[in-house]
Amino acid sequence: MSFIGFELIAKRAWTILPGHTFSMSILWNKKKMPSSIGRDIYHEPGLILPDKRIAATGRIHHLSENTINHYEPLQTAPCNLICRPEIPLDDLKIELLAPNKGIMEPIHQTAVLFLWSEENQLLSKTELHLDPQSIEWNPPVQYSIDLSFLLGKI
Repeated sequence: MSFIGFELIAKRAWTILPGHTFSMSILWNKKKMPSSIGRDIYHEPGLILPDKRIAATGRIHHLSENTINHYEPLQTAPCNLICRPEIPLDDLKIELLAPNKGIMEPIHQTAVLFLWSEENQLLSKTELHLDPQSIEWNPPVQYSIDLSFLLGKI
């Protein structure tokens, strides 16, 4: 059985304001996988430094005064891996809902995706640099990131 998950990682510092919410999910052959839905809700202001998680798939995580360790850089929880369907992959996309305030630069310049996969109990991480041509922006808050070029890799 195979498992996958994704994390959005900052390449530059991201300013986070109270109420910022990010939601990520995997679209497999044009169908949203319900177990892949991840939501990150920031209740406190802060700064996400480069190489730290902004959002991830497969879980809901609230970052508030009670959950933030003020001695560590701000970042959300790791993704939860979900079972990858055995059906052939024709179309793999990530749907990202992001706050419409605070993202000043194109997302492909400020973030990367990490693909986590597990097969035969072997966990691997692949860094995916976002191609601006693979990102469709549906104003004001929705991004669709086409990852179909990974067909041979997962």
